[in-house]
Amino acid sequence: MLLKDNKIVDKTDAEILKILLKNARTKLKQIAKTCGLSSSAVLNRIEKLEKNGIIIGTTMNLKRGTLGFPCEASIGIVAETQKIDSVAQAIRKQPNVIVCTKSIGIYNLLCLVVAKSIDDLDKVTKKIKNIPAVKGIAINVWIDEPYYRYYENSMQPTADNKKLDSTDLEIIAELLKNSRTPFSKIADRLAVSHETVRKKYAKMMKNGTIVGCSIIVDWAKLGYQGNLFIFISEGKENGRSDIVDDLKKIQELFLVTRVLGAYDIIALAMAKNLKETARLVSEIQQIPSVEQIVVCYATFTYFSFIPKPLTPFRCDTLELS
Repeated sequence: MLLKDNKIVDKTDAEILKILLKNARTKLKQIAKTCGLSSSAVLNRIEKLEKNGIIIGTTMNLKRGTLGFPCEASIGIVAETQKIDSVAQAIRKQPNVIVCTKSIGIYNLLCLVVAKSIDDLDKVTKKIKNIPAVKGIAINVWIDEPYYRYYENSMQPTADNKKLDSTDLEIIAELLKNSRTPFSKIADRLAVSHETVRKKYAKMMKNGTIVGCSIIVDWAKLGYQGNLFIFISEGKENGRSDIVDDLKKIQELFLVTRVLGAYDIIALAMAKNLKETARLVSEIQQIPSVEQIVVCYATFTYFSFIPKPLTPFRCDTLELS
């Protein structure tokens, strides 16, 4: 687990963080029972984690395309070193750029882009490529639903995945603002019953519309150095192998997705230190079908474009009542 042997938070805090990372909507009573504490004691600990800037918000991930942006791509960018900050700011102003992060490695900037179509995605990437001081870009289009390790909802989507109605979308919009918002408050805001919200949420979880709700943690305050973007190429003779299944077995990888572009797979992990990074890369190299690995350290992230009603990447409050 990400919090194993961490000395900055105690074991109880670490357990609370693990539970909320898996499902931010876990009730205080359930957390209290797991940790052997009272609900008020759990609430006090969470508020302290928030006050200390360890918990900085909530997030909700949805099935790709739910908000009308089915095309998603990671773009690696090589920019002139002296102008990297101005390039990052220019990229953030481009339509549909979700995040842009400084990185150390083959690329000195990485960004995530969403679009309504391949044509729109092509337009966005061309605009990025034409920014002054951008020397080159490499695009990797996500072609599968990404695998998220720490979400509770790991089931496969069911066949019952009909078009969302207006109430479904309103519930999603409320949860994107704060994934821990109580159903009772959502019901009041939408003028529907608590049971309606509960049933619709359960249905969206079951059919895979909602992938998971989590908290956003400032990992730097827990001793981590940043995110690792791991770009993987498969051997040509292997075809479409079971490499993704092998990668899922590696506990440090919290996201894995197949891509079409410069590489075949992108995986994300937390960077604890150079020794642990070397060990992780070595473990991935042991997978027979892995031909090449390129690693970038993401050191600073800018949050940017927000598709309407909202996109599940970040909010600024954590509601626990």
